[in-house]
Amino acid sequence: MKKMKVTMKDIAKELNLSLATVSYVLNHSEKEKISHDTRIKVLETAKRLGYVPNQTAKSLANKRSNLMGIIINLNKNASSLMKYQCLDLASELQDQIYKEGYDTILSVTHELEDIEIKYKHSLEAAFIIDINEKSLKKVTNKYYVPVVFLDCDFEEGLFYKILPDYLFMIEKAKKMLEEEHPYLIMDTIINERIKEQIMDNFSRDDIYIHSSNGNIKEFLFQKKARKGIVIGDLLGMLVERYVDNDNIVVLSSNYVTDQLLADTKRIIVSNKKKAETATQICKKLINLDYDISGHTRILLQPDE
Repeated sequence: MKKMKVTMKDIAKELNLSLATVSYVLNHSEKEKISHDTRIKVLETAKRLGYVPNQTAKSLANKRSNLMGIIINLNKNASSLMKYQCLDLASELQDQIYKEGYDTILSVTHELEDIEIKYKHSLEAAFIIDINEKSLKKVTNKYYVPVVFLDCDFEEGLFYKILPDYLFMIEKAKKMLEEEHPYLIMDTIINERIKEQIMDNFSRDDIYIHSSNGNIKEFLFQKKARKGIVIGDLLGMLVERYVDNDNIVVLSSNYVTDQLLADTKRIIVSNKKKAETATQICKKLINLDYDISGHTRILLQPDE
């Protein structure tokens, strides 16, 4: 027997909501002030029931501003190196978004302190770089459009998270170094879940988190006889000043080779790859093409 197509009426009946409410949510409408929790329930139910929008719904969804937002959320103590890293990712996102025929607006906030100013524009979608799970609802209850998170990780299964597979990369780096217990140098990040996932692979005494007022030279002097893993190309450049580059592996986000010494070992998950992945996912979400399987945590493997 042919399976009946799921409609908005089915979703409305399942949740005991009006058809209009379901339509507003699925078409990402900002005309009605529907609560964050209701929107989440509608989207989750649509995904669970296997709802596929018709062409009319897609057409309605596409009658928008043709503008996408990119929000960089920085720690107050973020170093200049971290700012460059985030801006490079934003630049790659902008390139990919332009290829899909959209314009962009870029905003930078510090731990969401001034997040309210980001909602003045009618956006068709938003990309957010680095937030904590506790800030998730604060962000998503303001946006009625698809939001894709980069370099973030959290339990919420409805929203897409794009991030490198750090555990795989760290294990690979250890093998390249032939060192089971290397030290770690990383930048200050906001997302606690990612930070913990990374740091759990190292002794706390072997971890240096770089910030605008840090002293990386002193840390490396103490570890001068050791091997280490460095997250970030520019941070890798800084480390190369003080140690033999044969004793480090850099977890890189850039294909560019002139930032590091030619023989410095690298494992690359490029910002370009993150941007391509995030943009294609966002394009599907705009067209209400939900992933029924529910796999919204996208771990990127190293580039070949």
